[in-house]
Amino acid sequence: MSRFPSLQIHPGRSLGFLILGASLHDALSRLKAQPHLYPTIDVSYSPTQPLVAPVILNLPANGFRLRFDGPDQRLRLIEILDFGKTQLSYKNIDLVKLPEEDATTSAAPGQHGPIFRHVYNRLMGPTFPGEYLAPNDTTTDQTGLYVLSYPGIAFTFPLQNSAWSPEADFVSLLSSTAAAPAKSLAIFNGASWHEARKDLFTRPCPHPRSLALSMKGKEYQPDEIDLAVIFGGGVVELGRRSSSSFRIVLGETTPQDLVAELGPPDAIYRKNDHRLSIHKPRRREQRASHGSYGASPAKSEDFIDTDHSSAHTTTDDSDAEDDTDLRDDDPSHSTAKSFYNYFHHGFDIFISYPSGPSPQFPNANALAHAPSTNRAMDRLVATKVILHGNVPGSYPFNRHRRSQWMIDPDTAGTSTILESETSFTTISEELRNVWKGSYGSKQAEKATQNAIVLDRDWGDSPGSSYEVLEGWEDGGQTQKRSSSTQEGSGSGTTQIFGFPGMLFEVLKNDVKDYLFRCTDSLYQKQRQNRKDKPEFILHDGPPFANGPLHIGHALNKILKDITCRFQLALGKRINFVPGWDCHGLPIEIKAIEEAKKGTISHDVSAGPIQIRKAAKSLATDAIATQLASFRRWGIMADWKHPWKTMDADFELRQLEIFSTMVKKGLINRRFKPVHWSPSSRTALAEAEVEYREDHTSTAAYIKYPMPFNVDEETTIGLVVWTTTPWTLPANKAIAVNANLEYCHIKSRKHGHVVIAETALPGAEDFLGEGYEVIQMIHGRDLAGKTYYDPLELKYLREKAEPRLRPLLHADFVSPDTGTGLVHMAPGHGMDDYDLCLEHRIEAFTLVDDAGCFSNMVLSRDLHDELNGKAVLGEGTEAVLNMFNAVDALVKQHSFVHKYPYDWRTKKPLIIRATEQWFADVGQIQAEALESLNAVTFVPETGKDRLMSFVKNRKEWCISRQRAWGVPIPALYDVDSGKAILTAESVDHIITQIKSRGINAWWSDEETGPEWVAPSIRAQYPQSTYRRGKDTMDVWFDSGTSWTQMTKPPADVYIEGTDQHRGWFQSSLLTYIAQQDHRSQAPFKKLITHGFVLDAAGRKMSKSIGNVVSPDEIIGGTLLPVGKSGKHEAMGADALRLWVAMSDYTSDVRVSEAVLQNVHTQLKKYRNTFKFTLGVLRDFEGPMTMKPETLQSPHRMALLQLGRTFRVVHTYYCEGNYSKALSEINRYVVKDLSGFYIESVRDVLYLDQGDVRQQAQFTMLIIHQCLQTMLGPITPLLIEAVWEHSPAYMKAQYPHPLEMVWSDHQTGLDLFHDSRLAEDMPTLIQALAAINSAQEVARSKEMMGSGVSCYVLLQVQGSDGEGSNVLSCLDRYRSELAMMFAVSAVELEQNGISPRDGWAGEWMASEEFDVEGVTVIAHVYKPSLAKCIRCWRFLAPADVFKDEALCDRCDSVMDQLTLTKPHLFESPPQAAAAG
Repeated sequence: MSRFPSLQIHPGRSLGFLILGASLHDALSRLKAQPHLYPTIDVSYSPTQPLVAPVILNLPANGFRLRFDGPDQRLRLIEILDFGKTQLSYKNIDLVKLPEEDATTSAAPGQHGPIFRHVYNRLMGPTFPGEYLAPNDTTTDQTGLYVLSYPGIAFTFPLQNSAWSPEADFVSLLSSTAAAPAKSLAIFNGASWHEARKDLFTRPCPHPRSLALSMKGKEYQPDEIDLAVIFGGGVVELGRRSSSSFRIVLGETTPQDLVAELGPPDAIYRKNDHRLSIHKPRRREQRASHGSYGASPAKSEDFIDTDHSSAHTTTDDSDAEDDTDLRDDDPSHSTAKSFYNYFHHGFDIFISYPSGPSPQFPNANALAHAPSTNRAMDRLVATKVILHGNVPGSYPFNRHRRSQWMIDPDTAGTSTILESETSFTTISEELRNVWKGSYGSKQAEKATQNAIVLDRDWGDSPGSSYEVLEGWEDGGQTQKRSSSTQEGSGSGTTQIFGFPGMLFEVLKNDVKDYLFRCTDSLYQKQRQNRKDKPEFILHDGPPFANGPLHIGHALNKILKDITCRFQLALGKRINFVPGWDCHGLPIEIKAIEEAKKGTISHDVSAGPIQIRKAAKSLATDAIATQLASFRRWGIMADWKHPWKTMDADFELRQLEIFSTMVKKGLINRRFKPVHWSPSSRTALAEAEVEYREDHTSTAAYIKYPMPFNVDEETTIGLVVWTTTPWTLPANKAIAVNANLEYCHIKSRKHGHVVIAETALPGAEDFLGEGYEVIQMIHGRDLAGKTYYDPLELKYLREKAEPRLRPLLHADFVSPDTGTGLVHMAPGHGMDDYDLCLEHRIEAFTLVDDAGCFSNMVLSRDLHDELNGKAVLGEGTEAVLNMFNAVDALVKQHSFVHKYPYDWRTKKPLIIRATEQWFADVGQIQAEALESLNAVTFVPETGKDRLMSFVKNRKEWCISRQRAWGVPIPALYDVDSGKAILTAESVDHIITQIKSRGINAWWSDEETGPEWVAPSIRAQYPQSTYRRGKDTMDVWFDSGTSWTQMTKPPADVYIEGTDQHRGWFQSSLLTYIAQQDHRSQAPFKKLITHGFVLDAAGRKMSKSIGNVVSPDEIIGGTLLPVGKSGKHEAMGADALRLWVAMSDYTSDVRVSEAVLQNVHTQLKKYRNTFKFTLGVLRDFEGPMTMKPETLQSPHRMALLQLGRTFRVVHTYYCEGNYSKALSEINRYVVKDLSGFYIESVRDVLYLDQGDVRQQAQFTMLIIHQCLQTMLGPITPLLIEAVWEHSPAYMKAQYPHPLEMVWSDHQTGLDLFHDSRLAEDMPTLIQALAAINSAQEVARSKEMMGSGVSCYVLLQVQGSDGEGSNVLSCLDRYRSELAMMFAVSAVELEQNGISPRDGWAGEWMASEEFDVEGVTVIAHVYKPSLAKCIRCWRFLAPADVFKDEALCDRCDSVMDQLTLTKPHLFESPPQAAAAG
């Protein structure tokens, strides 16, 4: 019998009983039921935050781990990491044969997995080649990994890098000695690992959550619930995966209805079960029995064992807990009450007798299935539905499953969708507006929404939930209760907030309070209190409302926030209104895909209106998700009033700007080449194009015949080279450079041809043979000549003459590439179009919207050969075959080069002439360039970059062929197709949109006359006009966002460096277009930042697997686990600290080493503030002191602080946050911790009266200034420090995040001491030398702490040479021991030694130089005894060791005996014992 667990592998489905799609709860339940087989289960997550990131469950004793997606906690990936710990088999064939229980082998094979031949020949069979992952260092013969993938399963084989070749047969490679046995194995859902990994954790899961359901027979498989929709009035609709929805009506739905529709509950809890007293504050004596709740709940939570086991799932009939306040008058009613718990759906249903009708939303219409008014009051029905939140610990009997729910917006009358992913702050605000006016009075409203704070043990905390109730139940506000007499006040773990018919229970989290206070609350407060202060406007470059935020968003938004917070510290009034870019192709495509999947309830096939509704819904959801993330990062902004490009007001302002540009003649329609995306079927502007350096094209050399012969039978040809052979059928001319020399050459196969002289070195290669030069031809002699199209010669229609085509001079023809002859297709090239336009050659295109050849071709024969073929695929091959058939193809070959791609679909583009709308920005180019001279650029290179983009842009293609966007308000004559776009027509359309809404543009009849201006109808009464279908470029949308500013221009724009060709440029051009007689940019300063790279300098990529999520940094999961065996969460300040410490002017990196440094710094700041708060807790001295009353170490500390404060201020002003933070770090580590705290620690702990208050006063100033310096970067830390600050500090000072920088500086200037400033370098040098000497002594184990030594400073040289240095030291003689944190200091010069017996034996010394004078710091063993109180060696040597006190401590003790005699009284027990 094997001593290992045995599991069968089912690719794409399961590993034994662990089935893909199962819930975290189910997996834990089954694993923990077999502790003898699975002794160690390691799963960690934050108990206070929603599970967003994937959850990893490790089983180290069994050699495998499970990965669950974050939002739904479903098993998505099973990984075998050690084949030696579990007996694995596939179709009853072992992957690796492990030793039996009585085997002599002492150890399992460990990591040695199955060999390739075993997998390939016996287990899985043939498959396609896999993927090779090279080692990081390819210069050495390290081992890479070869991933061999089958449907639903993949093996990883180590392979020597030197053996790898992409041309080699993978079977031979993996069968050779260069390959090792499989290292790991993955089980997943998908056709291959390469495809599945892209969206493994985000795509809908095809399997049930419950393992039990997965294994049940066909006779009973209840459908899973995917979404609960709340309609009010006690109606909850449960949307099921494949079957029709089911409605629960509170007060009517019976337990029998629930079982029929949902199946039997997973567990039933009786009402007197002690675990159900979840909405009742424990009595004071009950709370006391659990001890003081002083520690953070997170620290007492067991992260590993968080599952409900059998101990949690049995019904407890104990009546030990007094719950009389919950009982009905009829005891039978009480015992009948119970919870039906559905683990795998994520909700519970409370069963009891009906109590009354559930309130409907105030403005709701009659429900389609409204509750009955004639309810039977004597039967058990559902009276409460609890939908569990996405927080671990959400009810002890349902901890690993959550519900997805949504409040129906139409019924509730909310302005936005409220769902399980929406922050409670947003939900609360929306519902307060909904129920406004529904209460009898303000007092009634306040009473109904009264907060209930529950002080429960952490294990009983419901975490986060939403309950739909019968009747009314009290709740409250999100703010902390300040009244200690209010019911439920205190340090509870949860808070309950109520509205009619619904109840929210939200995990109390001080971080959320800090977040709100230092973001939303602070923003509104400064807007209200600083109305008379200068305003600082930071205009937000809008993120795209599509998908979750990434690390680049964090870099951008936090940089903006640091900038705003520093300006706030300068005393300004901040104006930072966030925005979102909502229109565009990616959202539209995603909406269509989601609608097809059924995740969005819109029939997008019905037309543009449904597409727009689906896209708007998608964008709205994305904004809600992104907004919550921005808030979690501590961003201070006007989150209540963000602007969105899909808002009606924004769209109207955008149209008015468009109208102004029409009136100025800046908008026109032309048929010209543009970047066209076949994958998106729309034109793209340059800002929407990205370039790949590794694109491979099929290039070709083509020969065009000229109309004269060398002799009677031989023609001469022109050889062109092109990387786009598909454009050859659209050829209209050939470009030559009149300034180049050309050669007439001859080869045996290709005859007489002409190429540039500079192309001769490569001629033999593309001709495929040698050649001879016949004659030289000057370029100007070629210009003006003509040639034939060889295809036209062959496929010529009958009786038609071949058309001669011109050779045209063009300066852009380069001697460096190609043959010096360039084929011109004016419908498929920008330069081609401009050149042909000069010679009145019209552009035309052979390609349709899908990127395929259309029927617009030269002849029927061409039509048959090309029609319908994709130009970037088989169409290219077909064209080359046609040229080869007429002996015009000289050579074709593969060519790797830079090529344009669609920035959204990531697929290649083509150049294609279409009818598009353009903004003639060339007319305003000079004004735009002039305006940039008044702009400050950070970094300065940004100016040249932006100016180059503006200079190179003459026209801006602003039309897109999509439905989701702002329409271009153009009309078209139905008969002629002529476009109508005049100032009058546009203004009339804008008026219609104002009154009827923008969707009417798509919903009205296509030729509706109401959209045509009256004057146009009067002038052309017989004409019929249709509305255009084009929408505006999204860069035009966001480019007009400056209209959202109250007083443009903005003080600063901050975006990534890619926005020089995007938002910066579109903002500049649209803003300049509105100005008549001035040239001003919409921004005064332009700050650009780089991109985020990994530790190796690579861009973040899902395919590489190096993507770092902001939540991973916040949660600390990128760092090794701590001493507790769990990851230590770092919080939002860590993310902000990473941003601040990065030099954002270039690309920034994120790695474990960088984050470890962040973690260390943050802990240093926290510990520093803990120390200063502890020191200042009992400060009772004056809030101001005169400089002359302070001892020198305190004044030195203030001098150091003042210098740091000025330097940090300068760096902040420059936007150099990394240097500002570096200076703060230097100060905290070197000046504060290394010098001042060490100097005064003894004073703070042991002295009394004025001496100690001097140190406290100095520490108070340091404490305040350090908060101000760190406030812009770590606001949550500063908010927490303020929360724990003593009352006198809060009464004396404003909030540190509201302190004005100059107030601190003015105070610090008062303590400036010129003489001390001059002496301080000498004193600091002496300290450094003493520290070095002490380290030498410590290395010899001759001393311990600094106070366990005496110091002698010996100044070398004659009287004149060392007098200045000696005088400097002598000025502070009485304070040197305190300054250097030693027991005593003496000075010596010219052999004048200190008094006899002052010191013991010498231990170490260190020299230092001061202005050419050598000083030696000697460290001696003390001659006196150690004081038992201060530990300084200043006590008399002739007293008992336990009684030794120095003079200072003896005096302090005498003073304490008189002032605080109770400290010296013996406890009664001790007296009795005596």
